[in-house]
Amino acid sequence: MEAIKHRTQISLDDWQYQTLLDLSRKTKKSLSALIREMINEKFAPKPGVAENDPVYSIVGIGGSGQKHTARDHDAVLYGKKP
Repeated sequence: MEAIKHRTQISLDDWQYQTLLDLSRKTKKSLSALIREMINEKFAPKPGVAENDPVYSIVGIGGSGQKHTARDHDAVLYGKKP
């Protein structure tokens, strides 16, 4: 089942329109399809990106053994009362 599509209207500069029109002719795709593809390339979430980022390998290495550390980090780190 295909997702609901919303119709919209945009204004393009002449060079933008001509560029899309040329690409449309070369790829035999509609202007709408090209614009949807470009939006997907720019904004669609990339699966697995966060899991493959090396920075996530350090998550949890400084565990305190307490359940409230993330919420009350100042109290844990500096002895301040929450």
